[in-house]
Amino acid sequence: MERELVKIYDTSLRDGLRNSGTTMTFEQKLRFAQQLEQLNVDAIEIGYGGPSQIESMSRLAEVVTGPVVFGLSRVNLKDIQRVLQGVERAKKPGVNVFSPVSDDFLRRAKKSRQQAIAATVAGVAYAKQYTDHVIFSAQDGSRADPTYLIEIFTAVIEAGATVVSIADSVSYAVPTQFGQLCDFICTHLPERNRATVSVHCHNELGLAVANSLAAIENGARQVECTVNGIGEGEGNTPLQGVVNALKVREDVFASVRTGITYEQLLTTSQLLTEIEGAVGS
Repeated sequence: MERELVKIYDTSLRDGLRNSGTTMTFEQKLRFAQQLEQLNVDAIEIGYGGPSQIESMSRLAEVVTGPVVFGLSRVNLKDIQRVLQGVERAKKPGVNVFSPVSDDFLRRAKKSRQQAIAATVAGVAYAKQYTDHVIFSAQDGSRADPTYLIEIFTAVIEAGATVVSIADSVSYAVPTQFGQLCDFICTHLPERNRATVSVHCHNELGLAVANSLAAIENGARQVECTVNGIGEGEGNTPLQGVVNALKVREDVFASVRTGITYEQLLTTSQLLTEIEGAVGS
């Protein structure tokens, strides 16, 4: 039986640098992006499309030849336009559109569930006009009503999303619960064969790798992560932890694989450590 690919989506250059204490010059970002390509990640997220980021995103995007190059955007069209401008020179440009889905986050955003669906569908449909690679990220998805997740995921896939992502934004999930949620989504999503289910976990509880592995066991086929787990607070899902677990425990994860060039893992980790040391010196 052919093993299914679990895509590795690296967000070190976006979420990894956000309020994390890790900073990079443009030259360091360029070197790191080239190393991520050597590592053979499937996607690289290079920024959020803020006005000051567009030029550097554009310069980074044009040097990446293999992975899909993503920028992160809110659902409003001006943000999406900036991200599209930032990634347009990439050989494979992509847009990751996020919106709150939990009742708590929707209340803070002063949006109803249906308003969130309408805005997100409009954003995804707009992005789809300009790129084949569109992700919808469900912010605080681990605390959302699963039936609402099905509703909004179905709508955005119909609008053109190629990936739907469940974000454990506040590091709330535990593996059993998160695995059950992913199983529910993968089992009940009518458009499942038209989109990949992804997960984006944070590590405040020290469970980001465990949650990501539980998601894979229950049908997720993309993990959003960072090298060395860098990121705000306790960080993001460590890329090495997921990749090593899938390789070392092939007896458990016999049906899946990654495309990662395993021999480049240590080199990539060491490069990031070197960059952090250079900035701090």
